[in-house]
Amino acid sequence: MLATSENVKSRGFQTAEIIAAEENWPMNRSIKGIVFDLDGTLIHTKTDFRKMKTRMIEYLVSQGVDGSQLSTTETNIVLLAKSDKMLRNKSVPQDKIVEIMDQVEEIMNEIELESVGETKPILGAEEALKELKRQGYRTVILTRGHHHYAVEALKNTGLMSYFDFVLGREETPKPKPEPEALEHAAKVLNLGIDEIAFVGDHTIDQTCALRAKARFIGVLTGTAKAQTWTEAGCQEVLAGVVELPAYLEKKG
Repeated sequence: MLATSENVKSRGFQTAEIIAAEENWPMNRSIKGIVFDLDGTLIHTKTDFRKMKTRMIEYLVSQGVDGSQLSTTETNIVLLAKSDKMLRNKSVPQDKIVEIMDQVEEIMNEIELESVGETKPILGAEEALKELKRQGYRTVILTRGHHHYAVEALKNTGLMSYFDFVLGREETPKPKPEPEALEHAAKVLNLGIDEIAFVGDHTIDQTCALRAKARFIGVLTGTAKAQTWTEAGCQEVLAGVVELPAYLEKKG
């Protein structure tokens, strides 16, 4: 189900409440909203991704996908895209493909929730979010995780209260790295794509921002390291979100 400013009520906010701070924004602030990735950007996750991918592949093979073409070293994005293509090439009916992918989604959800109680906030994340909200920024989570997982992880780490919306993989027209994901995040914040910055720890996040023509700020607390960002041509890189309030205050 797509999330909109009308139907996303992750904390019971009304749209008017979310945008009420606009009148207090400095007139020269170009960035009014910040879109955050979750795992590796704001929290340390304990999700067993190898177990998740193994279970996904086992199920997909049971449905006729060639397992020799899949690997647990590949991202979920690649696994799902390759599986979808193989099923289509075998002339599997579209409704059956949808059914298969829905079941894969359930497997992903189950594994994510197994360890959600072990998530920890990244050092300085709460302090940074508190300051950003004090400054009047609108904030939204955009994750490839399920909405339920994201909400539970944020509650467990004490970060839930700092977000206006939480968008899981099932709540955007297409998930990251497709541009529609970030465009939708801007839409629910009632902002233009040029009024948001996307903060993330993975090149998938950067790709999403580039495709949507949005500003991107990489962090070093997750998957990507300094060399990764250099090779990817990322122009703005911080040690972590702890540096974000001061950085935006200086750079805009």
